[in-house]
Amino acid sequence: MERLILRGAQLFDATGRPPQAGLAVVIEDDRIADVLADGDVGHPASARVIDLAGCTLLPGLIDMHVHLGWGARVARDGDAAMALRAARNVRSARAAGITTIRDVGTANGIAIAVRDAVQRGDVPGSNVVPCGQIICMTGGHGSEPPAPPGMAREADGVEDCRKAVREQVKAGADCIKVTTNGPLNVVEFTQEELDALVDEAHRCERRVACHASILGSARMAIRAGVDTVEHGCDLDEDAARQMADRGITMVPTLLVTKLIMDRWEEFKAIPMMRSIPVRAKRHVESFRIAMAAGVTMAAGTDMFFGLARFESLAEELESMVGSGMTPTDALIAATRNGAAALGMRDRLGTVERGKTADLLAVEGDPTQDIAALRRVALILSEGRPVGGGRLQ
Repeated sequence: MERLILRGAQLFDATGRPPQAGLAVVIEDDRIADVLADGDVGHPASARVIDLAGCTLLPGLIDMHVHLGWGARVARDGDAAMALRAARNVRSARAAGITTIRDVGTANGIAIAVRDAVQRGDVPGSNVVPCGQIICMTGGHGSEPPAPPGMAREADGVEDCRKAVREQVKAGADCIKVTTNGPLNVVEFTQEELDALVDEAHRCERRVACHASILGSARMAIRAGVDTVEHGCDLDEDAARQMADRGITMVPTLLVTKLIMDRWEEFKAIPMMRSIPVRAKRHVESFRIAMAAGVTMAAGTDMFFGLARFESLAEELESMVGSGMTPTDALIAATRNGAAALGMRDRLGTVERGKTADLLAVEGDPTQDIAALRRVALILSEGRPVGGGRLQ
C-alpha cells in the first residue's frame, strides 16, 4: 500500500469549516486515509512526505461547463482534430488543478471517448463527466452554425425527446444536456417536451444540465425539475427563489460573456453568438439576484478554443468574486457544490477521510485572495502527485 503524507499546509476542506492549520492529510493508494493533527503523524519511514508550508490545501477543482473539442473558429476541423484538442484540454485542465470536468456538448462521442481514455491511463488529464450530444429542438441552440455535425441531437415531440435521452445513455453519457433557448431569443421546446426529457433522464439515473439564458426558458426548466441551470443570465427574484426552494444549482459562466463582449467585433458575425449582447446586459445582475435568493452555485467556464485558455476556472472564480461572491463561497462552488451537482458528493468535493484523493495545493491563501489559485504548488489525482512546483 502506497502512503503519502501532506503536511505544513493550511487546510481548506470545503466542508464549511474555516481554514485550519496544524493538520496533516494521509493518502493511501487513491484515498484520503486520515486527516489528523500534524503532531500525531510522527515520522513513518515507509511513507513519502511532502512539505506544503506556506500553501493552502483544498479539494481538486471541478469545472461544470466545458466543451472539450469545440472552438467557434475551427468547428469544421473534423473529429480527429477535435479529439486531439480534447486530449490537450484535459491535460491542461489537470495541470491547473481542475481534476474533474463536466463536458456539456462535444460532437460525435469524443468526450465519452476521452473519458474512457483518461480512465484507462491512455491520456493524462482530468476525469471527464460527459453528456454526449446536446439535445435541442429542430433548429435549436447547438445545431446552428458554426456547431459541427453531430454536436446536437435535434428532437421534436414528447416521444422523440425520450428517445434522444435513451440514445445518449446508450452511447455512454453520464449526464444529459438540453438547450431551451438560443440566438432566436425565444423559448425552445414546449413544457411537455422538456418535462418528458427530464423525466426520462431521471428515470435513467442521469442528471440534467439545462442551457437557460432567458427568463422564459429558466422558468420552464425550473418547472421541469432540471438539476442545473447553465448561464441563468435573465433571472428575476421569483425564479431565483424557486430555484433555491427546489435545490436547482446554477452554473453562471460569467467570464465567457465578458470576454466575448470585449472582442465583439471579432465574434458578432457568428450566428451562435448573436444573442450575447442581450445576455450580457443582465448577466451579473441575475447572478447577484440568484445569490441573494440563496441559489446553490457551482462553477463552469464554457471557454472555447480561440477565446481564452481552456483551463480558465481560476479566472471564472475571480469573476464570481468580482461580482459579489466571497472567495470562500467561490471555492465551495468549485469543489463541494460541483461534486453535489454531479451526484458525486460521496467521493469528491471535500477533504475528508474516505474521499478520493483529488487534491490541490496553492501558494498563499485563496480564501483571502482568490487569485492564489493560479499559483499551483501540488496536484494530486486519485492519490498520485501529477504536477506543481512542490514536486521538485
